[in-house]
Amino acid sequence: MPAAPLPVPDLDPYLTALAAAETPAEFSAVTNSFLDAVEPLLNPVIDFLAAAAQWRGQNRGAAQGSPPWLLRDAASRISAALAMATHADLQILRAHYDPPRDTNQALKTRTSHGTPPAAPPPAAQPGPGAPGR
Repeated sequence: MPAAPLPVPDLDPYLTALAAAETPAEFSAVTNSFLDAVEPLLNPVIDFLAAAAQWRGQNRGAAQGSPPWLLRDAASRISAALAMATHADLQILRAHYDPPRDTNQALKTRTSHGTPPAAPPPAAQPGPGAPGR
């Protein structure tokens, strides 16, 4: 086993860039850059915890709360945390650049101007000689 701990990544550039971000797009760029940088470090951690959970087959039939179950859960939560961070970033972008349309407000605006909703087009009628429905 290695005698020294693994090197700790330098977060200062990401924290500085995050503090300087002024728009959701800049925030997203920093967040994605950070996630891309830590993924190669976290994936082996996930793999190790999953392997530790399976050590000597102890995970087979392991009860909830047991060490193998907890190790597997820890691996899963790290993976889920990365997915949640990516999802949160996407939600921030969508909320800013593609906000949901307020259909109630659009309907109020249309009816307040006295414009009734458009009538549906008339149903096509079969012509002479055309089969009926």
